[in-house]
Amino acid sequence: MSARTGTDSGISIVIPTWNGLALLDHFLPSVIAAAGQHAKQKSCQVEIIVVDDGSADGSVEWLRARGFSERGSSDDNPSLRLLMNKSNLGFGRACNRGIESARFGLVLLLNNDVEIEEDCIGSLAENFQDASVFAAHCRVIDARSGIECGTGKLGGFARGFIRVHRSYITVDGGPGVHSKTPLYSMFAGGGASMFDRSKFMAMGGFDEVYSPFYWEDVELSYRGWKRGYSVVYEPRAVAHHKISSTIGALDPGKVRRIQQRNRLLYHWINLHDRGLMFSHIAWVILLALSAPIRLQPGFLLSLANAVARMPIVLKRRREERDAAKRTDKELFSIFRALERAPGIVAYDRHEELLQDAIRIVQN
Repeated sequence: MSARTGTDSGISIVIPTWNGLALLDHFLPSVIAAAGQHAKQKSCQVEIIVVDDGSADGSVEWLRARGFSERGSSDDNPSLRLLMNKSNLGFGRACNRGIESARFGLVLLLNNDVEIEEDCIGSLAENFQDASVFAAHCRVIDARSGIECGTGKLGGFARGFIRVHRSYITVDGGPGVHSKTPLYSMFAGGGASMFDRSKFMAMGGFDEVYSPFYWEDVELSYRGWKRGYSVVYEPRAVAHHKISSTIGALDPGKVRRIQQRNRLLYHWINLHDRGLMFSHIAWVILLALSAPIRLQPGFLLSLANAVARMPIVLKRRREERDAAKRTDKELFSIFRALERAPGIVAYDRHEELLQDAIRIVQN
């Protein structure tokens, strides 16, 4: 299915869900309200696509009772569509199916535990006036604590690994979406981000080697950056996220092993600089040898599971190396420059921002 492009032709919203009836009941109304508001303000079409990933909690029946159907309704704006997977395929596959079926060129991807403010959609869509933009992500607030947990992300490399979770905020009229210093971000999280559908599809979407979850969105963003596109942070678009509502119910040890495995796969497929790759391998060997001493035997299981996927890893590595238009070091230099820009305040933990604020008040 081909999707119409442009920021005014319409917006598709895709929400994957698995046994998330209670979450849909709480968070979906805000999405429907924001979609209706955007459709009215911009005089455009909006569709909401919920991808049920093999739920067994009555989610499908609940959605049908609220107007969701396989075809949607051309008379409603927003149109409410329902896609159903017969079994649980995992986050990446569910998202891919939803985005593939989307009618419009811009797709807002949301977790089922995310509430968005009414002007969120339009603020994100403005960024795609720049044809180089692949994705734009929200400013995310923890729905439980009220603390910012998703701001701009800085990229870099240290101690053998690509660093993606160092964050930043803007202060004192710092750069914005229309300034000469765009608010670049290392990755657009799959829980509250908008994507250019045509670019998403051309890149193959979320890589299913990371199934069932974790690192798909980080890896896809890195691929986008390497292919010459950009990912931006949009602080005007605010989302409230009840973090880990689905994954938090799973076995923590298993989740951690999958997370560690996928982090390794991410590097082996996408890190192409020889020197940086040598550093990465050296650190992986060190971590493997010291895992029993550090009381982290799970790392060895993650490593073994990653190595078992080596045939597909090598194939994907060749594909991404051939498609790359930027080197790893060129990408990291973009974020070094951004961190030095006026009005950018970088931090590793939110507590650092609170400590800085206290010092400013005291002085």
